[in-house]
Amino acid sequence: MSFRKFGLLTLIFVYLLVLAGGVVRSTGSGMGCPDWPTCFGRIVPPTSESQLPFNYQEIYKEKLHGEVLFNPTKTWIEYVNRLLGALTGLIMLICTFLSRKEGKKTFLFTLLALLFVIGNGILGKLVVDSFLHPGVVTAHMALTIAVIFFLIQALYHAQEKENITTYGRSLVLINLVLIAIQILLGTQVREEMDLVIKQVGETAKDQWIDLLGLKYIIHRSFTWVILVTNSVLWYKLDKSQLFLKNYLRSIFVLLGISIISGIAMAYFALPFGSQPIHLLLSLLTLGAHMKAWTITKANA
Repeated sequence: MSFRKFGLLTLIFVYLLVLAGGVVRSTGSGMGCPDWPTCFGRIVPPTSESQLPFNYQEIYKEKLHGEVLFNPTKTWIEYVNRLLGALTGLIMLICTFLSRKEGKKTFLFTLLALLFVIGNGILGKLVVDSFLHPGVVTAHMALTIAVIFFLIQALYHAQEKENITTYGRSLVLINLVLIAIQILLGTQVREEMDLVIKQVGETAKDQWIDLLGLKYIIHRSFTWVILVTNSVLWYKLDKSQLFLKNYLRSIFVLLGISIISGIAMAYFALPFGSQPIHLLLSLLTLGAHMKAWTITKANA
């Protein structure tokens, strides 16, 4: 397989890993495996409590702050997420090997993506060890953004550039940065929600959104900034070029569905699947801006 095809496959797996991570977070399965890289001390996790030591609650009490209670569904959701992470790392390694023949710059970008994937794997252990500490979880997302950025650079930096105005290209970069900020704000909102869930319990799902604080208000209000800046982008770019037409259309489709999923979370008590879909769409929007920034150049 060519580097280009394998690179696109790698990027797909990164996005699948993001989706899996979103499922882990939305189902509260982040501590489904209290240890790392094993899961309850096993390579393949148990399917029932009878497969665990009789005193397993005591064994993992410190790691889970005394809140350990075996839940096979959450355990296997987290385990599948880890398997997908390992597979993504392996695919990324192969992609880096293939990139050696594509030029020094392509290899460097791919190598940086690989290093961030490895860093994210190490950070995954810290996420477990820190009992989902908020700062570590946000850093986890920041490294994911870095992986996507360098993969897109590796895939498209050598492509023939589309000419756009300096102002238009600046708008692409501004929207790229704003979307990244919005994603990190959303991650912090999710971290705050974890605290709310601890306070009121998993059964009080209809209260979670109402009990969120300032971070949620900022994240929700920032959506209007995103809409305005992307609308300006649409208005200012030359939509006669085929790439720009497809780029702008995809941006507004992704943004539209993302906003709808956000509304669903806010007004329908976070329906199942809405959180990972919301995150995935946001990262796809970010990726579209990254690609546009990479394959365009300002008019001389």
